[in-house]
Amino acid sequence: MRSDFRIEPFAEADAPELAAMHMQVWRDTYAGMLSQDYLDSMELGPRIAHWRKRIGVANAREHEGSSDVDGVRQLSRLARHLPSGRIAGFCQVGAARDEGAPVAQELGALNVLREFHGCGVAGQLVDATLGGLPAYLWVVEQNLRAQAFYAKLGFAPDGGRQRDDELGCDELRMVRGAQR
Repeated sequence: MRSDFRIEPFAEADAPELAAMHMQVWRDTYAGMLSQDYLDSMELGPRIAHWRKRIGVANAREHEGSSDVDGVRQLSRLARHLPSGRIAGFCQVGAARDEGAPVAQELGALNVLREFHGCGVAGQLVDATLGGLPAYLWVVEQNLRAQAFYAKLGFAPDGGRQRDDELGCDELRMVRGAQR
């Protein structure tokens, strides 16, 4: 239910929980899709350090009032499950990282714990960060559930593909609102 979650900015104190939650999402979601060696190699300590840095960058950008730069939204939000106080998921959007991107905005990350799938929190996160703006994203080719979710939000494959050798997977690009 919508009332079960609060969408909020990242806080430095959230780094350990975000790191653990992110690792859990990847292990649950990508088992059999990504390199098992990669999934097994994820360690909490380095992930916490990564998240502290990520939170610092996101918060500095928002504090400076630069969450929208040249018409491109750069925003990070988490969803807190109110009954438990736990972080249920997070979403990050920003400027396109790829040369020749179909649109200027990229949905760079959307991760939700499995137990919260199907309750609407992922859609709330996308609404809070991206709204209805044109954007693109990369999704693991084998992740049909994610592809179906993104299609409901208006994203469609545009033929873009890439291989991520570190993760051991192929990815498809999905786009919403591109000028043709």
